[in-house]
Amino acid sequence: MSPADVADAVRKRLAAELADDRGVLERLASRVADLTRTPAPDEPTETMRALALAFEIERWYSAAEATLERVVRTIDGDVPAGPTWHAELLRAASVAIEDLRPAIVSKDAATELRELLKFRHFARHGYDREPEPSRMAEQAARVERVQKTIEAELDAFAGWLRGR
Repeated sequence: MSPADVADAVRKRLAAELADDRGVLERLASRVADLTRTPAPDEPTETMRALALAFEIERWYSAAEATLERVVRTIDGDVPAGPTWHAELLRAASVAIEDLRPAIVSKDAATELRELLKFRHFARHGYDREPEPSRMAEQAARVERVQKTIEAELDAFAGWLRGR
């Protein structure tokens, strides 16, 4: 295979992987939405739902981040490193690189993802606090918004990969 053939195969594989990743994100976003639909009848149930929401929101964000990491590593050749690599990944994904690739996600989506990154940090490291139901509802709404946005953006990026 020529280098051009290899590059074409890599782009096509990545586009197929993005389709799989979108399915995972849709499934996880649906679980977040399901948890927000029915009011809890009492405080213990509400607490358990808040914990479940925190877990599902964290899973959704981690899946989104893994998708962006895969794309940046495959196309750019490397991902940011160091203590701020998570935030730097979002920045890298939202920047078009001339003669290499368009932005993977918009700046607006990256801003929403940054807020979910902060929440994930709390969810993983806030051992001394319970998630507040109102905060969970806010983050669940954020997942719903950004899910719709990045579905379209990942589809557009996959189209660019296939059409290149």
